[in-house]
Amino acid sequence: MIIKQDSCIGPIGVILILTICGCSTTPLVQVDFDDDAKFASYQSFAWISENPMKVSKVVAEPKGSLQPTVIQAIRTHLESDGYRFVTNRQEADFLLSFTVGSRESINRDSYPSMSTDPGGRWGWGTAYYSGGENSTYAQGMLAIDVFDAKEQRPVWHGRYGRNLRESDREEMPRVIDEAVSSILADFPPK
Repeated sequence: MIIKQDSCIGPIGVILILTICGCSTTPLVQVDFDDDAKFASYQSFAWISENPMKVSKVVAEPKGSLQPTVIQAIRTHLESDGYRFVTNRQEADFLLSFTVGSRESINRDSYPSMSTDPGGRWGWGTAYYSGGENSTYAQGMLAIDVFDAKEQRPVWHGRYGRNLRESDREEMPRVIDEAVSSILADFPPK
């Protein structure tokens, strides 16, 4: 199976983008897919299991359970695109699972002080970092995986990530809907 990235950015480019976007609230959407998948033949979908959600490291639990909210957002989006939901996995053309997660990060705004090191020298490599402020933020992530039901293999992966504000925890259905819409805007691949 060959999974291709939907852009011309290599691994170093992805790392650079993630570094630049690290402190931004701008979402980052990435999509990978198998060129050989028969996306045009897909008409119906089901969940890969009764509990299709996997949880990556979650720092702060949002209010309520995420699984039903994500399930409803994905189902609503796919049905509005003309796909039919079926409860029997054997009748589906493709199966879905998803992963949610967040992690807390520290943003240190610091600068080198003008003091010398204990040896009495001062220079670029010996400056001490002082001053500045620390702030913490949560980085949220939602990933959706699509599997070809007949061939029983993964064919598409979409990932959405961005920094979460405190207000986002109170409005999780809106945040999830935004993430699902952003991810599935590239499904099926053109």
